[in-house]
Amino acid sequence: MFLLAWVSLLFLPFIAATSVSTIYWPVSYPDPNNPWVIGEKNPLAWKTGGGTGVQSFDIQLHNANKTVMTGFLPIALRVPMKKVNKVYGGSIEVELDSGVPTGDDFFLVFMNTYHGQVYGKASRSLHSKKFSIVDSTPSNYTASALPTGTVTATLDTVPNPTQQWAITLDGIDADATSTASATNYAGNAGSGT
Repeated sequence: MFLLAWVSLLFLPFIAATSVSTIYWPVSYPDPNNPWVIGEKNPLAWKTGGGTGVQSFDIQLHNANKTVMTGFLPIALRVPMKKVNKVYGGSIEVELDSGVPTGDDFFLVFMNTYHGQVYGKASRSLHSKKFSIVDSTPSNYTASALPTGTVTATLDTVPNPTQQWAITLDGIDADATSTASATNYAGNAGSGT
């Protein structure tokens, strides 16, 4: 019995590793055939598998070609995981101003920036496909209609170290920029209290 317990402990990491599943997180828009256009409200829509355990997440815009854009643009912080028409997913609009770089090989990352867990990104075939950002609407392009009531995030510049999120939604889990408040037991310095 003692030997069986030790053997079980040796295989525990392998058992735990096989029980972790990847999250099904396909992005409907944008995609290689539906680019984002500067000066317009562009659709961003996704679905996820149920029972992921993810309560909220953040969305970032990246580019695989570092000569087009170094770093990432923070789109949405604390996006709540919600059920829409019996399926988990959602949509927002992303308005792009002229300060956003154009080019190919853009992709979206869905993650929790507080602890760094990535849920979906372009390197996985089921997730965000690489897409383009263009200066003007292509002649063969038909804009996708988003449901009414969606929120809009506005991106207006290239990435920079002090850049804030374009939009913060009502998802739970505090992000890395929040500050905790402590109970004041000692009073305020210099106030006599």
